[in-house]
Amino acid sequence: MLLIITNSKPNNVNLLSKLYKSLDHRQIPYETVGTCDPAIIRRKDIRGLIIPGAPFRIHPEEPQHELEFKLYYLFHFPKLPVLGLCHGCQLLMVYYGGDLIKYNNYWIGSKHVDLDLSKDRIFHGEESPQTLHFYFHDLPVLTPKARKAGVREIAWITKFRNGRRHACAFEFEKNRVYGFMFHPEGKQDTWPILYNFYDKVCAPSSS
Repeated sequence: MLLIITNSKPNNVNLLSKLYKSLDHRQIPYETVGTCDPAIIRRKDIRGLIIPGAPFRIHPEEPQHELEFKLYYLFHFPKLPVLGLCHGCQLLMVYYGGDLIKYNNYWIGSKHVDLDLSKDRIFHGEESPQTLHFYFHDLPVLTPKARKAGVREIAWITKFRNGRRHACAFEFEKNRVYGFMFHPEGKQDTWPILYNFYDKVCAPSSS
């Protein structure tokens, strides 16, 4: 079972309805949790965590109580696979010592992305480049601290706001913790990337 960590209702920002639809399509079991629940952390049937999009922004320089329950599950499930989508990727970047470049408006639409297909099981069976859906304000970036911790870039927007190539997906811990600034749940053609997380990352970890 996958644990989806959010207290948001489905909307156009978090794409939760599409995430649920993609998992239902494959009959992948999941449960959504939006509080710090001691009963959840005692369960043995959880195979992976997903932190999806959210309507609020992360401010690394100040406390944010909205993030506490998400950090709660990261702390109590230190060995489970994790996938952060959009807001979830931003949270993981800050969690692992990276930073966010702030922008005042959303960057929206379908964009060309280069995927690192040479190393990453999460992109198994995919082609590079391909078009993926984006909807976000702030761009996660590696810092020396994050690089030292082993965080690495695994996909790149070919042309970002400034016309340059920028990373848009990351492996935070080898073969276990991933984050995407794109939304594979956004269209059926890219659902297989989510299924790779379940089949190629969660299944080997649980076995």
